[in-house]
Amino acid sequence: MNRTLPLNLALTILGGAVLLCIIKITPTIHYAYLPAAALAVGLGFLEPRRGWILALALAAFLWVGYQFTTPPGGSADREVENFGVYGSMIIGFIGSLIGGVLKRALDGK
Repeated sequence: MNRTLPLNLALTILGGAVLLCIIKITPTIHYAYLPAAALAVGLGFLEPRRGWILALALAAFLWVGYQFTTPPGGSADREVENFGVYGSMIIGFIGSLIGGVLKRALDGK
């Protein structure tokens, strides 16, 4: 563990909070996926070797944060939010891997 990991975890939680707000207010399914992908690739760039830790923290924050929010009134809105949350969790892992690979390739390691 180095000194930058706690700072990167704090940035991950902040990005996850913004992403959770986007998921809660978006009227359609896919609006949250572009910010989720950008956040995930950024996490991979922040921690090229340990990006999976940040992706795991993001997924845990999204899931726990969503469980403590009030569910929407209609079942269709609930399904849209569920799809956004679980899709963003998966995108977090994939994007973090891609970001880490790109960062290592750009650094030549």
